[in-house]
Amino acid sequence: SSIADRDPCPYRIIEDIGGAFAFGAVGGGIWHLGKGAWQSPKGARTIGAIGNCAARAPVMGGQFAVWGGLFACCDCSLSAIRQKEDPWNSILSGAATGGILAARAGPKAMASSAIVGGVILALIEGMGIWMNNYFSEAPPGMENADAMGPPANDITAPPTTGGMGMIPTGLGSVGVGRRPTKSSDVVTMGVDSSFDSGGHETTFDSGSGASSSSSSSKEGGSGGGWWPFGGSS
Repeated sequence: SSIADRDPCPYRIIEDIGGAFAFGAVGGGIWHLGKGAWQSPKGARTIGAIGNCAARAPVMGGQFAVWGGLFACCDCSLSAIRQKEDPWNSILSGAATGGILAARAGPKAMASSAIVGGVILALIEGMGIWMNNYFSEAPPGMENADAMGPPANDITAPPTTGGMGMIPTGLGSVGVGRRPTKSSDVVTMGVDSSFDSGGHETTFDSGSGASSSSSSSKEGGSGGGWWPFGGSS
C-alpha cells in the first residue's frame, strides 16, 4: 500500500506488530512443517511435522513481531522528527531496526545488519514506487484522451441542443425523427375484414380530404366502394 493509505502513527505500531506476527507464524509454520516431515523417520513423519510446526512457528512469529514493532517505532519517531512521510523514513527505519537487533553482537555486527536492513527496505520501497508509477500511466495513444473529448457521433453523449438537433448525426438518413412534408406522404393502415367486406385498405391523406370524399362518392355512384349493397343504379 502507498504511504497515504497507512494508519496514523500510534495505531501503526499495533498494526505492524500484528501483521508481522501473522506473517512469521504462517510462513514459519509452513517452513517448519516441511522441515519436521523431512527430518522425521519413516512412519512418524506426520507426527514429527506437526510437532515441529507447533514448537517453532510461534517462535518465528514472535521474532517477526519484534522486528515489526521496532521498525514501526523507528518509523513513527522519524516521522515526528522530520515532519514528513516519505520512503526515506522506511529506509532509515529498516537500517536502525537491523542495528538494534544486532546490538548484542558488537559494533561490526550492528553496522553490517544496519546496512542489510537499509538495503532491503530500499529495494522494497523502490519496487513499490516503480509499480505505482507503472500502473498509473495511461496506455499508449491515450495520453490526450481527456483533451480530445468524446467523438462527434457518440450516441451516449448528453444532448446539447433541443428539438431535432437531439438526433445524433448519421441517424437522420435512416428515417429516425422525420416528418412528412408533402401532401403525397400518405399513411396506410390495414383494416380488418369485419369492417371492410371488400377487403380494401383505408388510406388517410394528410392534405386532400375533399378530393378523397368526392372520389368516394363517385365510386359509390358507379357501383363500387365500400358500401356492401352496391351503388344505386
